[in-house]
Amino acid sequence: MENYVKNLMSHKPGGEQCGAVLVVSLLILLVMTILGVSSMGSTTLQERMANNNNQRQIAFQAAEAALRAGETFLASNITSVSDLMTNFNATTPVAGMYSELAPATGVKDYKLPGTFDFFDDASWLASGSTVEVSNLPGVSQRPRFIIEYMGRIGRAPVSYSLKKQDSRQYAFRITAIGWGEGNAPTAHYILQSSFKMSLI
Repeated sequence: MENYVKNLMSHKPGGEQCGAVLVVSLLILLVMTILGVSSMGSTTLQERMANNNNQRQIAFQAAEAALRAGETFLASNITSVSDLMTNFNATTPVAGMYSELAPATGVKDYKLPGTFDFFDDASWLASGSTVEVSNLPGVSQRPRFIIEYMGRIGRAPVSYSLKKQDSRQYAFRITAIGWGEGNAPTAHYILQSSFKMSLI
C-alpha cells in the first residue's frame, strides 16, 4: 500500500507538466513568427518608399535639366525681335514654341492649345508639341520643355510720336517635364520658370 501511494505521488506531478511545456513553446513560436512577418513587411515597405523617392529624384533632375535647356535655347537663339517673330508665330510654328500675345504688329499669336494637359504624358509626347532634350544620357524617357512668349514687361511708353524707344523687356514662360527610369515610368516631375530678356 505504501509503495502504491509513493508511485501515485511520483507520477502525478509529471503528468500535469507535459501539456504546459508544449503550450508555452507554441505560444513563444507564434509570437516569434508574428514578429518576423511584421519585420519583413516593414522592410518591404521601406524598400518601396526608398525606390519611389529615388524615382522622384531622377524625374526632378531630368525636369531641371530640361528647364535649363529651355533657358539656354532662349539665350542662344532669340537675340533679336526678328528671331522672336521667326520662332513664335502662327504662320510657321516651331515645335514647342508658343505665343500668348502677338510677338510683333502684323504677326499672329500662336497660343498653347487648350487641349494640352500639363499632367498628361500624352500631351507632352505628342509629335511636334514639345522640344525633346536629346543630350541627357542615362534616362529611358528623355525630358521635354515648351516655351511661351508672354509679352512685354512694364508700362508702355506714353507717346510714340516723340519716337521714344520702348525699352521694355520680353517675357517668356518655360515649362519642363522629366520622368523616372524604366520602360513605362510612373514618376514624373513638372517645373516652370519665368525668363525675361532685352531684344534689339
